[in-house]
Amino acid sequence: MFHRKRRIDRYMPRRVGFFFLFPFVALLVTFSCTRGDRSTAMFRGGPTHLGSGVGPVLAGELLWKKQLNGWIISTPAVAHGRLFVGDSIGNSAYALDAASGEEIWKYRSEGAIVSSPLVFRDTVFIGSMDKSFYALRASDGSLAWRFQTEGGINSSAVSDGKGVFFGSWDGHLYAVSLLEGQKLWGFKTGDRITSSPALSKGRLFFGSWDGRLYALDASTGAKTWAFEAEDGAKIGSTPAVSDGRVYFGTTAGHVYCLDALNGRLLWSHKTNHWVDSSPAVGKGMVVVGSADRLLYCLDALTGEQKWTYHGQGPIISSPFLYNDLIYVGGERGLLCAVKLSDGQKVWEFSTAGPIKSSPLVTGGRLFVASYDSFVYAFK
Repeated sequence: MFHRKRRIDRYMPRRVGFFFLFPFVALLVTFSCTRGDRSTAMFRGGPTHLGSGVGPVLAGELLWKKQLNGWIISTPAVAHGRLFVGDSIGNSAYALDAASGEEIWKYRSEGAIVSSPLVFRDTVFIGSMDKSFYALRASDGSLAWRFQTEGGINSSAVSDGKGVFFGSWDGHLYAVSLLEGQKLWGFKTGDRITSSPALSKGRLFFGSWDGRLYALDASTGAKTWAFEAEDGAKIGSTPAVSDGRVYFGTTAGHVYCLDALNGRLLWSHKTNHWVDSSPAVGKGMVVVGSADRLLYCLDALTGEQKWTYHGQGPIISSPFLYNDLIYVGGERGLLCAVKLSDGQKVWEFSTAGPIKSSPLVTGGRLFVASYDSFVYAFK
């Protein structure tokens, strides 16, 4: 049932659905997407959520697969030689050996875990649909502290080294202290937050179902600006911040590029369905999936469409750019690698369920999870 249809060739050198937003997270300016031994790891590889990296060429061989308890939306994070991820029916956060997939520990919450973990130093931070945000010790999975909100949490966290920031279905973006889990501040939007905040130059960028993309001062929670999307759209897509620009998608099918300083619209590109996928940004390109079954490659400066790729079914998973390839999953259960240059497919791997979790490449390994309840690792 699981098979690798094609070996990655010499070209070879990752929100979840709108209603089940995925996501995975971490922080530190010195973090590298290609190192699996760092003490910090997170959704989209870093605090600005670019979803990109460079490193050793991958052979495209399945290294291991590990079955958890129920479908997996959570995107893996890798640190300390371990892979951290959550599952649904098991309501648990897991630590697996990144080299073998062997379970090291698991912590059971009271609700599905579809959020992606942030690993900061020796602590794993993750939200649950039981309305709680957890800080777990990375060594053994024991509880350090727990912060209660009024809504489910599938927004993935980011940290500035002092506080941890995440959104909740109660409409708040929260800042809590790293060590004690005490509330530092909260910012109320007009609807639930499933978007994961990006952090750049002391500002937090995130979307809300109220149709606005917000920029806040990370130290105080004060609003810097807010951009209102067209057509009454909701924003579940996690923004990526690069070179003073913010990229994200909406349920009206737009991909937007804003000036990070003032929220001014620089360009927009219309797809044929909602965009909950989060953009991968690198090498002058923005790559993002849509529920219209297409993967789009756009010029980062102008929004000009370079190519589209079809074959994944609706794309909720967020793509990951590694070297010159884009890795992406879709509702058909396929993990594909396509060339950044022209969108041509070079590799495909089939799972038995939709892929809403986003691929991650780190430490010379590719990791992804599926609705079929398995976590996969490739070398």
